[in-house]
Amino acid sequence: MSLILRNNTWHVDIMLDGQRIRQSTETTNRKLAQKIHAKIYSSIIEGKYYPKSTGENRLFCEMMEKFVKEHRQYRGKIISQNTKESYAHSLKHLLPVFAEIPLKKITSERIERYMNDRETEGASPGSINREFSLLSVAFNNAIKWKWRKFNPCKDIEKLPEDNQRIKYLSATEVTKLYAKLPEYLKPIVTVARFTGLRISNILELTWEKVDLFRKVIIIGKTKNGEPLGIPMNHTVSKTLNSLAMLLKNNTGLVFQNEANRKRSRHNVSSAFTRACRRAGIEDFRFHDLRHDFGSNLVQRGISIYSVKELMGHKDVRTTQRYAHLSPDKLKVDIAALDKPMTQISHKPLQPNKFTVCLNDNPI
Repeated sequence: MSLILRNNTWHVDIMLDGQRIRQSTETTNRKLAQKIHAKIYSSIIEGKYYPKSTGENRLFCEMMEKFVKEHRQYRGKIISQNTKESYAHSLKHLLPVFAEIPLKKITSERIERYMNDRETEGASPGSINREFSLLSVAFNNAIKWKWRKFNPCKDIEKLPEDNQRIKYLSATEVTKLYAKLPEYLKPIVTVARFTGLRISNILELTWEKVDLFRKVIIIGKTKNGEPLGIPMNHTVSKTLNSLAMLLKNNTGLVFQNEANRKRSRHNVSSAFTRACRRAGIEDFRFHDLRHDFGSNLVQRGISIYSVKELMGHKDVRTTQRYAHLSPDKLKVDIAALDKPMTQISHKPLQPNKFTVCLNDNPI
């Protein structure tokens, strides 16, 4: 029993099914306060304490069906196609577990158990966090619809993610990987490796944004909201020129599927992961090709500021994660101090020639 004495008045503090009740009993008598506490607790158990929600018996699948149909904006921004695809991917894992469960029975404990089970299955923290975020946003909407009184995700913390990890491929791994990639995926991977573009930018790339003559790829809007122009090296230029010659028309998407539509980001990522496994490359995701790009530039002596511009980072501190990969470059840089200096050398003063100044007057 949780009774707390504040300013000579007893207060109840009850936590049940993810809901917390804190209120004054308006009495200084402990025994009376205990009876009030018991009555409140009993009312909660019987479902009489809270006003009944119009959607208290709605199922999780009903909530998600309504959410998918009506959810068009998030934090003032239109939901992107990539976000919709992410929701669909997350629902493949959430629906088999929660679909037929009434919303009132989905508690914080149940959600935490789901996250633990997903972790045991080997799902990455990033995937679990995206599924959790979808749950949280959907329950916030359910509150607006008066289907729930509170969000069971409120006091649950996301899993820590290793956003600073840097993975890159050795020359041997690159050879093995290309041997296992499906044919359609090879040019996509090549462009990713030699431009550092994110998967969404690559799959949404249209021919009108590719200048084969000037060898430049224009990205209208990157993750940080800024436009980006990426120069092509010979490998990317050759790859895209070959692709342009194969296509009947080069006015639409650069990397379209058999139905001339945009390829699914999740399908491409999954196919890439399977190819990595077949090649014996563990724990390497499509996004790591972006790190591979940055790492290779730094290891070849390219300055951090040039890498920042090529990767479209807004802040050089984001690029600094690659700095430790260039010890040889730093050795070359520090060796510059061995060359004759152009400035006047320092000449130590003789002890008997010291001049002490006080208030600009020598003494």
